Amino acid sequence: MWQPVQVLLQRASRPACVLVVTAVVAACGTGPAASTSRTASATVSAAPPATATAPPATADPCVVGAQAPPAVSFAANFATALAFAPDGRLFYTERSGTVGVWQNGAPRTFARVPTVTTEANGSYSERGLLGLAISPTFTADRYVYAFYSDVNRTQQHVIRWRDCAGTGRAATVLITLPSGSDCCHKGGRLAFGKDGMLYETLGEEHTASAAQRTSDVRGKVLRYRPDGSVPPDNPFGPTNPVWAYGLRNPFGIAVSPDGQIAVTNNGPSGDAGSPTTGYDTLILSLARGGGYQWPLCFGYSHPLAGPAGCAGRTAPDWSSESSTVVPTGAAWIDASGPRPYAGHLVFCSYDAGMLIVTPTGAHASVAHGPAQCRLAVVEGPDHALYMSDTGHIDKLP
Repeated sequence: MWQPVQVLLQRASRPACVLVVTAVVAACGTGPAASTSRTASATVSAAPPATATAPPATADPCVVGAQAPPAVSFAANFATALAFAPDGRLFYTERSGTVGVWQNGAPRTFARVPTVTTEANGSYSERGLLGLAISPTFTADRYVYAFYSDVNRTQQHVIRWRDCAGTGRAATVLITLPSGSDCCHKGGRLAFGKDGMLYETLGEEHTASAAQRTSDVRGKVLRYRPDGSVPPDNPFGPTNPVWAYGLRNPFGIAVSPDGQIAVTNNGPSGDAGSPTTGYDTLILSLARGGGYQWPLCFGYSHPLAGPAGCAGRTAPDWSSESSTVVPTGAAWIDASGPRPYAGHLVFCSYDAGMLIVTPTGAHASVAHGPAQCRLAVVEGPDHALYMSDTGHIDKLP
């Protein structure tokens, strides 16, 4: 659900190594230190042999010291996703193709990808650099992941770099997916689960019926190993990346400390006979193999598919119903976070700012937070909240 120029989502959709985007390049590193030994000549008056001393270990030049997160807001162009590394650095994606990182008190370019943000004729599009995730084993492998639309406008990719002191090295495309000939419903969010697997949202690309076909990757949450292969324990077979289905344009995903996966989903805009506005939804706990309602139903189980409706499909935990909020990035805030966000799921929305979620009976309720939470939100290592709009990344006052 992008909107032209000013609006990200519309109702129509609701130097040691060289960076190479399409091929693997050797990562920065040092070889093993050589060890030496020495033995004195065997004579009657020889002194005792000298003890060999190993040279001191060489520090990894790719590792940066502990970093402080941003203390103030700073400029960022359509920062679609935010993620903190264990060393305290904030990584972020700009839709136009730049991955940035806040390091040593200032933003810098980490990597770039070739992407497009319009259709071939220059018209509105939801393509671009859309998702970001930090490896759960970052201190060992230093991997940073992103999701972007290819300039060919037919494919989308998950790419991985190895971080070397704030520069992306050894760029490797791990996963390639269809992007559809239509402008919209690209999904593109990434998150690692507590199981160490990479979860990815993919919109149904304006082919509503694809959302209900488990053999089709569109309209789904997909699950991969960190190397881009499919885990054999996925619910629909050992070669099928589908984890959950029945989604229209999932544009936010967040994993709680105990592994609960929440997904935000953009509501209909007249497609498949649906209303033209409203009915944005939230799933608080994504189920393994879960079947959700689009396009059989919309909002709180309003049927589109005749008498059978959405029988056998799971309803959302929250729906905006006749209101339009345009939900985007989400984050679970731990108990040490600031009030009133601590212990809640929060998500950004383009039209309504931050929404703070509380489960209440059959349906969750939401309260309003800061208006500048329009694209992405994350909790920092300092337990403060960081959020983005179209021009800045802000720290919650």
